[in-house]
Amino acid sequence: MDFSGMQLALEGAPKEQLDRLQLPREVRDFLEKHDGARGTVGPRNRPVVIWSAEQIAREAEAQEVTRATPGLLLFGSDGGAEGYGYLPRQQRGKYGRISFMAAGAHEFESLGDSLDELLTALAQGR
Repeated sequence: MDFSGMQLALEGAPKEQLDRLQLPREVRDFLEKHDGARGTVGPRNRPVVIWSAEQIAREAEAQEVTRATPGLLLFGSDGGAEGYGYLPRQQRGKYGRISFMAAGAHEFESLGDSLDELLTALAQGR
């Protein structure tokens, strides 16, 4: 994935913080190198924020949508009302987006089977 429109955190998240979170391997790998990122992707400059490990932990408890959607792990947002996350119970398309106001898993929009596929879909305007 091309991160040229993103500002990546210069340091990775502390291992202790990562160990406390149940992260998919790809998200953990990213956070080990960069503890968060923000910027835009694609020709439409779609905003993307990948949260730090600390913020992922905070948002897991703070967002109503995570209580309404068991198993959902939010790890970022569009900087507004949409969250980007991982829903492991999906057969396909475990990475996607969901409104912070969503009532449950039926509102999860699958966009890919990997973090890279999610970011590519966002860059393509999906």
